[in-house]
Amino acid sequence: MRRLRLAAPLALLLAGCQTDQQAAPSAQPPDARAAIVAAKGLLYKDPDSIKGASITAPRRHMGFMWHVCVRANAKNAFGGYTGERDMLIGLYDDGKPPSVIMANGAGYCDFPHEPFHELDGGYQPPKQAGKPKA
Repeated sequence: MRRLRLAAPLALLLAGCQTDQQAAPSAQPPDARAAIVAAKGLLYKDPDSIKGASITAPRRHMGFMWHVCVRANAKNAFGGYTGERDMLIGLYDDGKPPSVIMANGAGYCDFPHEPFHELDGGYQPPKQAGKPKA
């Protein structure tokens, strides 16, 4: 009987310590363009050399991550352009920075691409038309 009195509060205490609950996956993909532009220094050897970038729409993968494909021509570690290549990039629901899933995603990235000028090296956002100063 005495063991039972000690075991019951201990069981309640341990039950309150469960931390294995995971956040529900987001139904909306993260802003892939903003995340990739913010992390381009981690994703590319020479981010200022990127030319002709394009991107696919995010696709849900395995419940906890999104995939996008970025097609671009950029310099490698030796300073030479690699030619246009597809890179499969993972985006996470928990806000972790994007990561390269596959550096040469040819065959996995056969989805429609749209221009991704923000990633191009030396990109300048268009100037907004304003009232001329007098």
